[in-house]
Amino acid sequence: MSDPVLRCFPFGGVGEFGKNMMVYAIDDDAVIVVCGMGFPEPGQHGVDVVVPDISALHELGLNIHAILITHGHEDHIGGLPHLLPQLNLPVYATEVTRALIKAKMDERGYKTDLRILPDHAEGIDVGPFKVEGVAVTHSIMDAVSVAIHTVLGVIIHTGDFKFDPSPVDGRSSDIARFAQLGDQGVVLLASDSTNATHAGSGPSESVVGPAMRQAISQCKGKVVVTTFASNMLRIQQIIDAAVANGRKVAVAGRSLERNLNIARGLNRLKVGADVLVDIKQCDHIADKDLLIIATGSQGESRAALARLAHGRFRGVTIGVGDLVIFSSSNIPGNERVIAGLYNHIYRRGARVMHARQAPLHVSGHAQGHELKMMMQLTRPKYFYAVHGEYRNLIEHRDLALSVGIPFERTVMAENGHSVEADHESIKLGAEFHAGAVFVDGEVRDEVDGIVLRDRRVLADDGMISATVLISQHEGTLLGEPELVARGVLHQDVSEDVLADAAAALRQFLNQMDQEIIADVDVTKEEVRLFVRRWCKKHIGRRPMVLPVVLAI
Repeated sequence: MSDPVLRCFPFGGVGEFGKNMMVYAIDDDAVIVVCGMGFPEPGQHGVDVVVPDISALHELGLNIHAILITHGHEDHIGGLPHLLPQLNLPVYATEVTRALIKAKMDERGYKTDLRILPDHAEGIDVGPFKVEGVAVTHSIMDAVSVAIHTVLGVIIHTGDFKFDPSPVDGRSSDIARFAQLGDQGVVLLASDSTNATHAGSGPSESVVGPAMRQAISQCKGKVVVTTFASNMLRIQQIIDAAVANGRKVAVAGRSLERNLNIARGLNRLKVGADVLVDIKQCDHIADKDLLIIATGSQGESRAALARLAHGRFRGVTIGVGDLVIFSSSNIPGNERVIAGLYNHIYRRGARVMHARQAPLHVSGHAQGHELKMMMQLTRPKYFYAVHGEYRNLIEHRDLALSVGIPFERTVMAENGHSVEADHESIKLGAEFHAGAVFVDGEVRDEVDGIVLRDRRVLADDGMISATVLISQHEGTLLGEPELVARGVLHQDVSEDVLADAAAALRQFLNQMDQEIIADVDVTKEEVRLFVRRWCKKHIGRRPMVLPVVLAI
């Protein structure tokens, strides 16, 4: 009988930020760890979210037993509504994470087999594995690392974590359990690389509260605080700071309301009955007595903060004397949008405060010293840097080398490149397809490469519609072709230019065989190609051409 082999299949989140998804297998038995989503890149027009392409899963020949979830952030659970119907697997998660997933799936009317992932050493049996969650601190409640006990040793998938010495809810990272697992024998540590480029240790979440109280105390008008809707630990501190300053709290944003109700329902958020007021009924409260927690810290155009900044939030306005606090970090790529939001807030007379002015936000991800501490506690046989762009993975591997993990016992494998390990070594395995599915709309509606290409053309070069009237019986052109431009620069396609193009198209069609003209589909394609080539030759652009052939 051959020795067992550990295989890892990164479907997302390795070599990139977002849409995290990893498959761990011992021979043919496997589990999936997290199933997240990402956000579209510039040029992916009309795409709402991006989820892992799991089409290669059936080719791997694995017996997958469950999906294990580390915590409830969208980049770790956001893919479930789109992919779980295909997978039809039980999902294991801790209490708060389970409630967040249930709410997300219920919104789409999908019944889910949700089970509790215990964060204690006894664990549970999942197929041939024993699985446990190991408590870690992060910027969301109930985060865990996943420990998978196998015949080769323990696989630890850290998920997002940090070592916070004074967590707001008193739930610390379970350092002792990580050390115990190290004693038992960790075969693989797959660790979060998000902040591997930052030295030292990050500040505690508890520093935010005092800074928040001080900032609020200096404001004579209303205060609006925006943060990530899932960060209930931060929201607890915001509410406490409001109460300390004698203010009522209103919540603006559907996702924020949902998450707050979930946390209160689980008795994980402490809010006095007289503190919260309905955002629709707060017009009778004096500005100096009101604090609003709003969604939209990343500048999302339809979120509550953007509507407030543009004066489009019914019943609530911001103005002179008001303060807007950004208790969040900028997700890379959103800087320009957020800066624009600042400008709109200032135009309304309000002021802005953010984390570069005071400790109003701290990261939930481990920095260099904490990452090395995780390695020293678990003492893994093999090390695999995950969750981050390539530069983060390299920096994280260098940290592993600095604590004495031999180079040959580390591995660099991005999405689509498997990893194989046994008692003797770890190495790159076979490549597999690990692309992305672009989702447009609330329901799963895949946007393929052709659609994205067309959307880029529309965004870059615009569109020209060409309407042609033909006699199908005679195979002849009737009247003049009509060309209309949309989204094309006026100097490129003035009325004279369009008239020249229409005349050239008429001449071209008049030279075609009657038999071809009589075929509507063929004529459409000929019109499309002619107008596109004419535009490239005469105006140097390739707009999308929409041919309309009307046959009489």
